[in-house]
Amino acid sequence: MAQEVQPQQQKRFFFGWWIVIAGGFGMAISSGINFHGFGNFIIPLSEEFGWSYGVIAIVFSVARLESGMLGPIEGMAVDRLGPRRLMMVGIPLMGLGYILMSRINSLASFFVVYIFLIALGNSLGMSTPITAAVANWFNRKRGLAFGIQWSGVGLGGLLVPGVGWMVAQYGWRDAATIVGVGIAAVGVPIAAVMRHRPEQYGYYPDGKAPEEAQNRGDAPRPPSLDLSNDFTAREALKTSSFWYLTLSIMARSLVSGGVGLWLVPFFVDLGASAVAAATLAGSVGIMSIPGRFGLSALGDYVNKRYVMVASLAMMSVSIVFMARSSSVTQVIPALVAYAAAQGGISVIPQSLIADYFGRRSYATIQGFRSSVQMLGIIMGPIISGFVFDRTDSFELAFYGFSAAALVSMGLVFMARSPVLPERLRSGAAGHR
Repeated sequence: MAQEVQPQQQKRFFFGWWIVIAGGFGMAISSGINFHGFGNFIIPLSEEFGWSYGVIAIVFSVARLESGMLGPIEGMAVDRLGPRRLMMVGIPLMGLGYILMSRINSLASFFVVYIFLIALGNSLGMSTPITAAVANWFNRKRGLAFGIQWSGVGLGGLLVPGVGWMVAQYGWRDAATIVGVGIAAVGVPIAAVMRHRPEQYGYYPDGKAPEEAQNRGDAPRPPSLDLSNDFTAREALKTSSFWYLTLSIMARSLVSGGVGLWLVPFFVDLGASAVAAATLAGSVGIMSIPGRFGLSALGDYVNKRYVMVASLAMMSVSIVFMARSSSVTQVIPALVAYAAAQGGISVIPQSLIADYFGRRSYATIQGFRSSVQMLGIIMGPIISGFVFDRTDSFELAFYGFSAAALVSMGLVFMARSPVLPERLRSGAAGHR
């Protein structure tokens, strides 16, 4: 039962910011270990078992397919059960997956461990629950809150060279065991901080009562949870806004998936050592922080679609320069631009979906969105892996990703604010 809000409660540090901070650390784990950081395991796995990059990419892509298929179910579970319960299941599952990965001896065992433990645990325990919690706890400051939370993805870049050092120092098997134990030890306390909706704990979104109540001078009272004016998942799926935005995200994910997973091999191909390549790959996360934080916060004051368009244009150009680079020195300027653009474009849609459709079914809507998005995430790594296997270079794949970023930009232009569903239009007409 919600507790009565006392006037002094509003002066305390708003609990929603603790959720943002904890969520940032969770995103750091997901990105720094399970996305960019996993690139440190690709080369030793390939060398020990003789697997091609294309074969490894298929395993990753099947895992993404699994996440996409389960996305709507996970989203509904978050909306109904809250984020903390799912995270308490997913995070230990992912940690166990890394521990068991240290003992694999075949492609089949790698397939089972990665897909049914690591990938499933990451899906249940990280992105969707954390993002839904932040979306529920903020409204007017949602862009800023998402910017801080998703900056954790950038901070996760600090973990990438650490994982690379462990692989080089102790071997990939011992490194996987250390990573698994660390995920469980750090992730469970993060999950304990998460809460579902602020009204359930006696808070308003953003920690402040609605302006109309403040203007009337109403006495503080327990916040009531009224989400009747928000879109249901079914209503959101009927809008063109959802589909244009979702297809744009899918095209952008083709780019980030195809480039991000292969950064360590890409830098090695340019002449960097394995540890140096891991450091460079990790630096992409750090360099993305200005984009994740600054561009997302800018979206609270400027039309978010225009910020997305600018980010996608910069991403497209930067990838062309990355494709044409022949040394690590040449690629760094383009890498800085790519990181900033990729950071902004990965965060802003999370906030825009909440702005368009509200909090009522946010996680469920995100789940359906992720099902479509996964098509891009699946195809990107496969394209990069097989192009490299056949041409011994990532250049042609990167040119294709640059074009995909332009397609994503065009779709964003068409993703205008959705028309209200009939039940809300009727209600608004009745109050005229």
